[in-house]
Amino acid sequence: MHDELTGLVAGVARIDAWLAVAKPGDRFIYATRLTLPIASAGAARMRDLAKRGLVTLVRPRSTLDPTVFNYTAYRTSTPTAATKLERPRLAAKVETIADSEAAVIDALLPVLERFARYGRPCPTDRQLAAKAGLSEEDVKAGLEAMASAHLIRVQGCAAPTYRRIIILSSGLVTGIAA
Repeated sequence: MHDELTGLVAGVARIDAWLAVAKPGDRFIYATRLTLPIASAGAARMRDLAKRGLVTLVRPRSTLDPTVFNYTAYRTSTPTAATKLERPRLAAKVETIADSEAAVIDALLPVLERFARYGRPCPTDRQLAAKAGLSEEDVKAGLEAMASAHLIRVQGCAAPTYRRIIILSSGLVTGIAA
């Protein structure tokens, strides 16, 4: 006859410690016995967790001693109040700047900074092209490259240019006196 006293049942503190770190699919053998004692606090805790959907309980035979069972809990994906929610880290995608774009940005940024420093409205593409010595197409492409690289942010606003440019490195804004 098998001695029932040799197979201990994990205590509530040990079960709770496992539950705090367990990920979905993790396994915990909380007892290796022929039967679970009804008055066991650990067995009661496991039954409670199973009722709440936090674990799935199974009772396979022990591979070491087939006369006893491995009382096993598998962690489900149901979150607990103590489960730390894992959120994806938000990161802005920064586009790399090509060498051809760098020359355009080097020509545009000082002009934009000058307008912003004095609170002047954002210049039009035509005005930017004239001040920076670029074509209007280069200005449009340069502004898009600067926004993609998070050097500037373009906001819509009222006339005359219908846009406001925020230079992210300095916090200067066109159309707002500093």
